[in-house]
Amino acid sequence: MKHRITITPIALFAVLSCGPAPKADDGKTTAAASASTPEKVGYDLRRLRPRNEEPLAQMFDRLFAQATAEGKQSAVLFSADWCEPCRKLELELGNTHPAADIGHVRIFELKEEDWEAATRMDEFGALRKRWYEPADSYPVFIVLDGNGNKLEEMKEAIERLQGAGQEPTVAQWFRGLVSSQG
Repeated sequence: MKHRITITPIALFAVLSCGPAPKADDGKTTAAASASTPEKVGYDLRRLRPRNEEPLAQMFDRLFAQATAEGKQSAVLFSADWCEPCRKLELELGNTHPAADIGHVRIFELKEEDWEAATRMDEFGALRKRWYEPADSYPVFIVLDGNGNKLEEMKEAIERLQGAGQEPTVAQWFRGLVSSQG
């Protein structure tokens, strides 16, 4: 009695398409790839919400001092849920970039709705006026110097970057802060 082996075209294709066995990884390839790829991180974003009875200015000053002590440059973002440009900016702030580009900045975000709901808009407005006088304009995104003074506002950064022929992104803005500090 003879046994007959039948190979269907699909089985033959599956066997032939497997190709040679993969080479064993000696660790050198993975190490070389990771050395050439910069570590990516998300933005260091902290949303300030009303907590207990701590005044907003006191909360901000405390968190600013903590960020400075950790070697971080600070930025403050005033936004609102109803603001379309704010929502687009939020999408960008959810992205990752090389740590060297954005890892040195801590962003303190204040949403109008958080403070309005707590009937503490007077505190929100007073803190905003430290760096930006006009009211009802969003987003307001400002990078601060080590003393808490305005270094540059996002709209100014956009004009500067476009004037230099660079893409006006938050990562590009923050990357420029590194080179101007060094």
